[in-house]
Amino acid sequence: MRSWLRQGIFQGPQSRTHLEALKRLQPEPQDMYAHDYLYGCLSVLDSKAQVLLGYDGFLVSAATVVLTVLPGGAPSTALLVAALVASGLSGALSLTVVSVHWTDTYDLEHPQAIFPRLLEVRNRRTLRYRLSWGIAQIASVLLVCGVLVHLPGW
Repeated sequence: MRSWLRQGIFQGPQSRTHLEALKRLQPEPQDMYAHDYLYGCLSVLDSKAQVLLGYDGFLVSAATVVLTVLPGGAPSTALLVAALVASGLSGALSLTVVSVHWTDTYDLEHPQAIFPRLLEVRNRRTLRYRLSWGIAQIASVLLVCGVLVHLPGW
């Protein structure tokens, strides 16, 4: 298997240099809290993004069912299609939050670089999660409005 393909699939350092750097790494006791805290934040983001993916799946299903039941050309169709698109976008964005991050060899050889990099990863994923969550809320409102517009008397 080509090395660029292998790296793309495994997405992590796999060299002996990396293993040796890992063996040499002896974290300072005061650094353990920061390391555990940042990885804990990444775990929380992963869990929240997984739940949001399930919610997005529910929104896609609900919008699809309602669109299937409605007669063609219903006035609420545009709202429901917008809800469907927004929930799909939110799900796609949530997938970027749940990605694998391995500490690379450079970070192991330069322990002072680990924390800024983990903080950067956490901040980037937090931003993506919040954006995805906001889009999911918009999709929810569009779905409810689309159903309400279709009801008699609205």
